[in-house]
Order: sequence, then C-alpha cells, then structure tokens
Amino acid sequence: MELTGNPTDRRGSRGWRGVWGPWRRGLAIRLIGWPALFMLGALIVKWTSLAESHAFYFPSREAFSTPAGAEDVSFTTPDGLTLHGWFLPPEGGVPPPWPVVLHCHGNAGNVSSHADFSSFLVEHGLSVLIFDYRGYGRSSEASRIDRHDLLIDARAALGYVCSRPDVDASRVGVLGVSLGGVFAAALAAERPEVRSVCLVSTFSTWRGVAGDHVPFLGPLVIPSGLDPADSLARAGATPLLIVHGTNDEVVHARHAAILESSGRAAGAMSQVFMVPGMDHNGILAEQSPERLVVAEFFSRTLREGGR
Repeated sequence: MELTGNPTDRRGSRGWRGVWGPWRRGLAIRLIGWPALFMLGALIVKWTSLAESHAFYFPSREAFSTPAGAEDVSFTTPDGLTLHGWFLPPEGGVPPPWPVVLHCHGNAGNVSSHADFSSFLVEHGLSVLIFDYRGYGRSSEASRIDRHDLLIDARAALGYVCSRPDVDASRVGVLGVSLGGVFAAALAAERPEVRSVCLVSTFSTWRGVAGDHVPFLGPLVIPSGLDPADSLARAGATPLLIVHGTNDEVVHARHAAILESSGRAAGAMSQVFMVPGMDHNGILAEQSPERLVVAEFFSRTLREGGR
C-alpha cells in the first residue's frame, strides 16, 4: 500500500532546504546586492567626474605678469575661495560708469593666455573683466575641478563686477570662449542683469562633444547637465551672437547651428558668424573680421538705454 501523506514530509530536512534555499539566496542578494549596487553607482559617479576632469580641464599656475592698463582684482566665492582677475577699463577717456563684458575663458592656461580674446573690446568703449577659475592662475588651488564649481566661480565674477562703482550694472554682457561658453550661457539663463551673450567656439552639449572625439564611449562617461543648448533655451530673448570656425576640429561647426536653434526657439535675436577656414585656436586673432563683429554686437546691445 502506498502512503499518501504530505509530500513535503517525504523530503525531510533536505526538502526544507529546497524551500529555504531560494529565500536565503534572495535575502543574500538583498543584503549584499544593494550595497554593491550603491558602491557601483558611487564608483560610476567618481569615474565620470574623473573623466570630465581629465578630459576638459588643463589649468596652468605658471607665473605671469600683469599687462599695462590692467587692474589686478580679487573676489571670493560662496565656498570661501579667492579668485583673481584683470579688470580692463575702456580706452579714450570714457567717463564711468562703463558697460562691461565679463569674459569666461576656455579650459586651458590662465588669464594671461586668454586676455587677447577680449582685450580688444576696450577700444570700443567697453570695460572687460577676465578672471581665472579655481585652480587656474593666481586663483585659489582646488582639490577638484568640475563644471558646477566653475559656474559658482562665474557667478562670483558677475557679482563682483556688478558691484564696482565704475561699472554700469544695467549694461552687462557675457563672452564665453570654448568651454567658457558653458558658464556664459548659464549666466544668461539665470541672471537678469546679463543683457547679451556671445559664444565663441562653444559646444552645444557635453555628451555631444565627447561623442565627437570618442564615439559611443564618450557620451557614456561624460554626464549631461549645464549643457549650453539647454541654457540658451532658458535665456529667453537675451540677444545672442555665435562665432565659430568652419574648420574647427575641437568643437565641430555643427554645434553652432544647434546653439543658434536653441536661442531662436527661446525668442532670442540670434546671429551666427561662421569664419571660413578657421580652426579652434586661431579664432578672434588680431585684425580678424570676427573681432569687429563681436565688438559691434556688444556695443549695440550694451548701449545706454536699450538692447
């Protein structure tokens, strides 16, 4: 006669292990897996931060001299760092208060290697502030450099220059060259005192420019956020000038069209000036036609009484 009791009885202790085994494995996955996933996520964040730092920022702290006519200035950031810059008054004995162009420079060097990209504006009745981000030039050293920290620096620079008694805080323009366009566009989006913005050789998105140089992998390791195209979409009708070289192999010329489209969609009076045959580093050279275009743009948009 076959006994027909509870089938689990026949499994004995081994049968119960068959029931408890999957549950215990599931518990182990919960206890070990979630912390492991958390650690993996933290490592990914750290990895992407390191990737951005090594791919985009090349500061120099080599000694340099202050040029004649420039005023050495310093100001502090909300997180307690001291930033250095040069303030350039307009030529020709123009009485203050002056309109001002805040120059956010590119990713390498320091103010001494970037001043030529904006100093010509003083010949057109405009004052200029060019400053070094944390970790650059004579500014405070930094344990890390990332886009969010540099935006803090750009905000501090804008606050400083608007506080000067010789500056007309109602006539402020922002010039962003290459990487500096990230912060120039962000200031235009968030600060109403910015009356106009000019982006020179600036990329439209971080992942876009990363993908141009390292297809597939680049966009995976470089996070999005503070993309100039998104900032311009929030900048409303702020007048916009985009200057770009057609032969730029660092920031491909296609980025200019994307930026212009974002600005126009937001209602900006946008202008694009493409420089035929120009590469990334040769733009805004002495006697170049784009210098006059930039100077006329800021002279027009920062004139007294209107945009």
